[in-house]
Amino acid sequence: MSNTARLAGIACVCAVLAGCGADDASNPPQPTTSRTTSVDVATTVDPPLPSAPPATSTPVWDTAEPSTQVPAPASEPPVSDTEAYIVDCQTGLGPIETYWSDGTVTGYTDYCQSVHDRGLEGERAANAPVCDGIVCRYPSGEIAPDPNAVPDDRCTNQINYAGDPRSNAEINSIGEQTGQCPAPIS
Repeated sequence: MSNTARLAGIACVCAVLAGCGADDASNPPQPTTSRTTSVDVATTVDPPLPSAPPATSTPVWDTAEPSTQVPAPASEPPVSDTEAYIVDCQTGLGPIETYWSDGTVTGYTDYCQSVHDRGLEGERAANAPVCDGIVCRYPSGEIAPDPNAVPDDRCTNQINYAGDPRSNAEINSIGEQTGQCPAPIS
């Protein structure tokens, strides 16, 4: 880029900078003068850049005071044109109640019924006994007979066959086939 082009660019920038803020009603625009010189490119060194004239007025955005006012919270939720949505469901026992984003409370909804059902199932699971086929142990420590236990009604568990020459399997199979336990043989 030639020195002449640089000087012309600098003069344009200075003219623009001098015009900034000059449109303010309290500060009428000042006439500016410019001078053009011919420079021999091969023999001269670039002159120092001219400085922009000092601004005589402060731009509006610098003088504004920051707002210290905080908007007061609304006493009621804002009303919008969007459709209300479920924000909460009643927990615990009782009828199903649904709480909506617009502040209304209604009764049954499928969603709140499913939340209620999951809560009850969790409560049942937390209080369910652990059964092993013979007894059930409850979280409270209580022990009760397992209601699903298959009674062991084999003959060898009902009658003492000590000294009987037959095997336990033979005695039990006779009991299953006939429907009654055989008498012990001594």
